[in-house]
Amino acid sequence: MMTYAKTALTLGFLVSSTSAFAIQDHLDITKAEAEWKYADGKKTVEVEIQTAKTIPTDGNSGAFGYAALSSGGDNVLVLVTHLPIDDSSYEKVPSGFHTHVLDLKAPTAACSGANFEVDLEGSKQNAAFDADYKWKVEGNELEIEAVPAADLGDAGIENLASFTLKPVSGQDGKPTNLCVTVLEQI
Repeated sequence: MMTYAKTALTLGFLVSSTSAFAIQDHLDITKAEAEWKYADGKKTVEVEIQTAKTIPTDGNSGAFGYAALSSGGDNVLVLVTHLPIDDSSYEKVPSGFHTHVLDLKAPTAACSGANFEVDLEGSKQNAAFDADYKWKVEGNELEIEAVPAADLGDAGIENLASFTLKPVSGQDGKPTNLCVTVLEQI
């Protein structure tokens, strides 16, 4: 089991500390752990995160999530909600929470001020993009279980983080860019 402490995060891009900004309590991570498990010759990971206050699951708190960040920003595991964007077959009602494995990149001009941008094309090519990993949110704790290490490209987990997500839509109303601002990293 790896227990994480608050640290700076690089992932090949510069991420500045967000302590100067007010972090919503449900995005303020107080404890985080990642544990690699081995069973039947398969390697999986389990992620546990505790926050300062209850994680809202009513679907009315905007686009936000929690991530297990890998070095380089590829194959990032997220538990996210971003209603009304419908990009998952497994969104839970009413929260909209679901899991993805995403690739991140340096933000383009459309995501000015964000730490990262979701590489939409690269992420959608990953079979784990629309994954149905077992997860739960209870009070101020969340857990994601039994994620195959192969889905993460066998990458290590460098940090656990909370983030907000800002979609930028095209003329057709569909997202063309997803801007990621890391709020807390452990």
